Amino acid sequence: MNPRKQLQFFDAHRDRNRPLVLAAVFETQGSTYSKAGAHMLINEDGVFRGMLSGGCLEGDLAVRAQVVLESGVPQIVTYDLATDDELWGLGVGCDGLMRIVLLPLLSATAYTPFAEIAAILRGRESGAVRIELPGETPGEICIRVEPPPQVLILGAGMDAEPLLRFASELGWRCTIVDHRPAYLEAGDFSAAVARYCMPAADLATTVDLSAYQMAIVMSHHLDSDRTYLRQLAATDMPYVGLLGPANRRQRLLDDIGDLGDSLKPRLHGPAGLDIGSRGPEAIGLSIVAEMQQVFASR
Repeated sequence: MNPRKQLQFFDAHRDRNRPLVLAAVFETQGSTYSKAGAHMLINEDGVFRGMLSGGCLEGDLAVRAQVVLESGVPQIVTYDLATDDELWGLGVGCDGLMRIVLLPLLSATAYTPFAEIAAILRGRESGAVRIELPGETPGEICIRVEPPPQVLILGAGMDAEPLLRFASELGWRCTIVDHRPAYLEAGDFSAAVARYCMPAADLATTVDLSAYQMAIVMSHHLDSDRTYLRQLAATDMPYVGLLGPANRRQRLLDDIGDLGDSLKPRLHGPAGLDIGSRGPEAIGLSIVAEMQQVFASR
């Protein structure tokens, strides 16, 4: 799910006081596409953002969402793909069970509870949102919401463009920094949430580094990369990637002295998973894949 696209969808409907339905997974068994906490939004026309299955359940959820909006009554639906695979899974062979609650989101109730989910997605800290379950026996579930990471891309060369595209497709909030105005002006960095043209030495005084979970150093300029690494070493950022071969990484670590000791456990250089990457697009893909691996393992 791309949180940014879902938030844009939500904002567009809230601004026009249009109703929505929140479909949230609250229990799973066996092998399922989504786990508890996954959610999607569905509007009155059946248009949705987010996915809870590989596409086999969304059509039925859209129909149920219309009933929820017309009646104003929440629903709980159970999909047992182990027994209903031919019906729901279209023969794909899934064998899990998913329980999903569908709740109306209305302007009269301030779009609760998705308004709380949206606030967490826009912030820096994860949080929990309580959802009341419908039925004769009152109950509630608590889903944990993780905001998308904020990523620093330190260098605006041509190879930064595909990396930004891949990261943005995941809904990550990326900031581009470079000391060369021509690089920032020439590249397509429209997907970035912020762009800064400034000397590398000004990074920590201009940008709140504590807000970022990941950074990739890729200026292709030795002194700038050295300066970036000095400042990143003073943070507790879980992932710091560095473009270039291993001997370049070691030279830069030697240059920053004792600061390199705190950086080594978090430094990934050469950045990216070993997928046989050649060219900017494949390298960008390998780096984003490595970032995702580190972020998901926290």
